Amino acid sequence: MYPTVSFPIVTALLGIVSQTAARSVAIPDIENANQNNMETRQSLQRCSIAGTSARVNCRASPTRSSSSVVSFLPGESFGVECMVDGEGIDGEKAWGYLPSFACWVAVRWTDLGCKRKLPTC
Repeated sequence: MYPTVSFPIVTALLGIVSQTAARSVAIPDIENANQNNMETRQSLQRCSIAGTSARVNCRASPTRSSSSVVSFLPGESFGVECMVDGEGIDGEKAWGYLPSFACWVAVRWTDLGCKRKLPTC
C-alpha cells in the first residue's frame, strides 16, 4: 500500500538539503543599522499627548479631514521630527511629523515642551 523509497533516493535528498543549508546567506549589518536608527531617534523630540482626555489622531496630512493613521491616548509619548503650519485647531496651526508612523499630530494636543523645541520641517 505504501510506496517504497530506496535508500539512494533518501540519501540524495538529504544531500540536497545539507548543501542548501551549507550555503552562505548574507546577514544584514545589524550593528550599523542600529547605530543609524539610534542617530535618527536622537534627532527626534520626545512629545506626549496633553490638554485632552480623549484619543488624539495622527493623520496622513496636517488637517483634521485627513485620514487617521494611528491614535494616541492622553499621556502617550512619541518622537516628533519637525513641524509645519496646517489646519488651525483652537488657534494653533502647528502640526508635528512622526516619522515612526508617517503621520502628523496637531501640536495643540502635545505637551508644552514639545511645542517650544520643534524645528520647522
